[in-house]
Amino acid sequence: MGSFTFFYLFLALRIGYIRGSRVMKLVFRMDKPVSEEKLYRNVRAHGNFSEYVPIFSILLLVIEIQGTSSMAYLAIATLIFAYGRLAHGICFAFFDHSPFLRITGMLGTYIGLALLAYKAITVAV
Repeated sequence: MGSFTFFYLFLALRIGYIRGSRVMKLVFRMDKPVSEEKLYRNVRAHGNFSEYVPIFSILLLVIEIQGTSSMAYLAIATLIFAYGRLAHGICFAFFDHSPFLRITGMLGTYIGLALLAYKAITVAV
């Protein structure tokens, strides 16, 4: 979860940088103005990340507390999800167009969530 937090902070700081925050200007130098589209894509990457990670984290916590799943299963689901969030965030924060990162990022996110949701439902039944 720590790596998710650092990536979330990175996305948040990047938005401050793109908006031209005075605090960010103390740390980073901006040579040229940034388009509204680039700002929108970065805000979207940050917002999308903050929508999916809490749901995944809660599901992971519940399943770990129940102790009914193997660590290998949880590690695989977490790695798939982490790749998905990283790929999608990179796609929107750094590229104008990257269908591969966008599609594999969302697939990784959905598959990781589905694996945990399946495990949570089968344990409850």
